[in-house]
Amino acid sequence: MVQQNEDLEEKKLLGSGGYVLAKLTEQEELRASLGIPQIFLANVDRLNEDRFLRYFCKKCGKEYLGSPLIRFENPNEKLGEGVILIEKGEYKCRICDNIIALYRKFNR
Repeated sequence: MVQQNEDLEEKKLLGSGGYVLAKLTEQEELRASLGIPQIFLANVDRLNEDRFLRYFCKKCGKEYLGSPLIRFENPNEKLGEGVILIEKGEYKCRICDNIIALYRKFNR
């Protein structure tokens, strides 16, 4: 959840099926980073559609304004050793249904 006084910065986040340009908080950017220059959409959990500026679909080979389609479910699936899969979702191209990125959210 974004605090009202929190600054948002435009960032490029990579996915296996393309990339997105979205506005992130500093905390989200840190979560998305794996210690290399690129940051990954899968590491941020679900972003609200209004945070996306545009996205690129590898299958279409095009960039689109706005948000990819966001589909998610809350399985609350116990995976063992106290780990629960709280949410799983995907960002998909609104034109061809190609998956831009998948994400999973676990209890912490």
